[in-house]
Parts: sequence; C-alpha cells; structure tokens
Amino acid sequence: MKSAAKKKVERNTRIAKVAKAAGGAKGRGAKARAVKPAPARPQPAKPLLAKPVLAKLPAAKPRPTSSLNRKQLDGYKNLLLVKKKSLTEAYNKNKTYGRLTEDEGTQDLADKASSAYTKEFLYSLSNTDREVLQKVDEALARLDRGEFGTCGECGVELNRRRLEAVPWASHCVVCQEKIEKGLL
Repeated sequence: MKSAAKKKVERNTRIAKVAKAAGGAKGRGAKARAVKPAPARPQPAKPLLAKPVLAKLPAAKPRPTSSLNRKQLDGYKNLLLVKKKSLTEAYNKNKTYGRLTEDEGTQDLADKASSAYTKEFLYSLSNTDREVLQKVDEALARLDRGEFGTCGECGVELNRRRLEAVPWASHCVVCQEKIEKGLL
C-alpha cells in the first residue's frame, strides 16, 4: 500500500506534466488546472484512388448493329411516323372532347357522375397515348442513331415479328419480361 505522501507526490508529478504539456503553470506553488486537450484538426481528405477511375474500367463494348437493311429501316420508320400521327390526332381529339364535357352545365347527379367517368376515361386514354407517343419518339431517335432493332439492355437483335407488331419496342422479350417483373 502506498503512503499518503507518495500518492501526493505522484499526483503533483502528474499535474505538473499536464501543466507543462499545456504550457500552463510552472514551478512550485502554482496551481495546475486540468486542461482539456485541443480537438484534433480535420485533415484534408486523402484521395481514395491514386489513379483515375476511368483507367480501371473495361472498355465499353460496341453495341451490335441490327441486320436490317435500308429498305426495312425505311418501312419501320414509316410505321412509326404513321403511329405518331394517329396518336397525336387521337390525343388532341380526346383533349378537346374532355374540355367539352367540362363545359356542360348538367344539374342531375347521375349526369355529373357519368360525365366525370367519361372525362376520367378520356384522360386515362390520353395518358396511355402520351406514353406510347414518347416511346415512338424514342424509337425514331434510335433509328436515327443506328440502334433500332436491338435490345436496349442486352444488345440482342429484336425479333422481326416483335418489331412488326410493336415497332417502338426497345427491349427483347426476355428483358421486357424482367422489366415487368421488376428485375431490371
């Protein structure tokens, strides 16, 4: 067991060391205060990678081009342009008819309900038409870039029957099913 005198000496020694480290009280008789250490200064962030990230990435694979000839591409382009025109006309017609149903001053509750249902139905058609119109525009852009007829996900050439049925299709059947299931 340590004596009280030894404990006091050890305590004073510790206090003196802390005071000296803090640049505080020196010498005998000076009261040393407990000094909190200064917070560490934030160091500048070190770069995680010394080399650019792009240097480590593999080179991008060239997209496979479709085996469609110029005549076939022109045929698909005509189909897309006809679909775009019909969608635009249908959209404008539904929008105009929807506005006409808003202007009707019906008093009967059943007539109001029927009018609201018709208006909602027309707006849902308009939304669908807008989505298809956007896909048609994207297909026309792919056609101009030379990417038409290939899957946007895996790069496989799209089936001719699929393109004839849905010329604005951007994915093969396998990838489209994965998209619909939420896997892609």
